[in-house]
Amino acid sequence: MKHENRSLGLVNYHSIQYFSRDLKSCVEWHKKTFGFEEIAQSSENWEKRHGMRSVVLRGAGSIGWIITEPIEKNSTAGRYLSTHPDGVAFLNFKVKNLKKTVEFLADKKAAFLYEIENHKSLNDGYWYETAIATALDDVGFRFIEESQYDQFAPGFKWINQEKNKHNSFGLDLGIDHVTCNGRSMHAITEFYRHCLGFEQYWGIEFHTNHHKPDLGTGSGLESIVMWDKESGIKFATNQPLAPYFNNSQIQIYVEDNRGSGVQHIAFGTKNIIDTVSKIRNKGAVFLEASDKYYEQLPARMSAMKLDKIKEPFNIIKENNILLDGSNSKYLLQIFMKEQSVQLQKKEAGPFFYEIIQREGDESFGEGNFKALFDSIEKQQVSENRQEMRERVDSLC
Repeated sequence: MKHENRSLGLVNYHSIQYFSRDLKSCVEWHKKTFGFEEIAQSSENWEKRHGMRSVVLRGAGSIGWIITEPIEKNSTAGRYLSTHPDGVAFLNFKVKNLKKTVEFLADKKAAFLYEIENHKSLNDGYWYETAIATALDDVGFRFIEESQYDQFAPGFKWINQEKNKHNSFGLDLGIDHVTCNGRSMHAITEFYRHCLGFEQYWGIEFHTNHHKPDLGTGSGLESIVMWDKESGIKFATNQPLAPYFNNSQIQIYVEDNRGSGVQHIAFGTKNIIDTVSKIRNKGAVFLEASDKYYEQLPARMSAMKLDKIKEPFNIIKENNILLDGSNSKYLLQIFMKEQSVQLQKKEAGPFFYEIIQREGDESFGEGNFKALFDSIEKQQVSENRQEMRERVDSLC
């Protein structure tokens, strides 16, 4: 029997669960680099039951950042990390009505990881949750309906329950988008379309040969952005592009991650210059745009009908911030280097973060997308891959 539910009922992100081999180092890096604060931790009973331990940070936009390490090899985190480097293992979403969400997913033949869990608290609060497998290999999606529940989550005790506290680095706008990589993009985007009811928002494809035609080799990618109109949640997905499929930075990510997965998460800010300055002062490193990018930027701004921006151009260039837009609306963004570089540990993996400031432009600017492509290619492809990995190993 088919139900009439036409929507997944997403509201927003509840939290991100990040699996790490070194809980302490990962927690301290996020606290130092982004000004995240510790708000909860797993209880002894939860740890004994699940064979894992977790610390929860108040992340961007007060979204929970759950850093989890395995205690036992056969735990969920242990099994994930036996295959993959550290990285995002669950995206957790708030929903309006979990019963209706489950009906919607069941109609789409989603693969549920477990039955609905019901939890009550002494103050008449409640917590309902379930989770599904996805087309992103070992990354799962969890759906949560809760009201006045007296813990961060079942089995997690509060350390600091203060809500909606201002982030000292200006990361108050939450998650702008999540980007994933896979060898076959449409296996992922069609999952979003069919199982989650998402629609296409944007798309692009290009190859090194498009702007370096004399180069005898190269890399390429194709990308599609899907979104949920009700919540505004957006997922970008990349796949390698022939004729040099195996040279693609996306293929390199899939090899390094040992499967498809979350490549990066973008944090929104109202003042990217201030945010980036604070992050850089904490020792974080960013991808660098080429000098040619900034030489060509004034002409690109003219073509985009972007007469002026409120940020000083020289400061934008000094900070390697990228600019895109159209018709007087623009966005500014910058990409951090991989966690394996940030933490100086190869097993920290190829996941990275992006910082973005939107001034009316809600697109995924083509010019910046190509600049990111060039920057990652400079790091991952143009250099000898083995030399790059040996350099990372030498930092460990």
